[in-house]
Amino acid sequence: MQNGTPLKAYFPVVGVFLGTSLVLMLLRFLIPGSGVDFKVLHFGNLLLFLVGCISLRMSMRALTDKNVQVFLRLVYGSFMMKFFVFSTVAFIYIYTYKKNINKPALLGCFALYILYTFFEIRTVLKQAKRKNA
Repeated sequence: MQNGTPLKAYFPVVGVFLGTSLVLMLLRFLIPGSGVDFKVLHFGNLLLFLVGCISLRMSMRALTDKNVQVFLRLVYGSFMMKFFVFSTVAFIYIYTYKKNINKPALLGCFALYILYTFFEIRTVLKQAKRKNA
């Protein structure tokens, strides 16, 4: 990959995306009357995957740069990008649906955010350990 990011680094995030997509599809058919809007969960999963890949790339690039300012700019930039993208999308969803907001789906998206963040941080820490070894 460009900027020294090995393709192998994206495997955990891709695995989370494929795994959660499969689980969401199964749950959609196993518990159809649950009251959960699976379209919101699928969209959230896709958005988390796309933004997670960009964020992972930024974090991995930060590891390879020797300049401290570049490192901090990339790490904080990654956080700020995720924060503003997800805040904006949540605001648009809440503003658009007002009284028909599906709270279980929003909580599910939050749980997915935690899951993606865990795997992203774990991947970056593993790469940092390999770099310093």
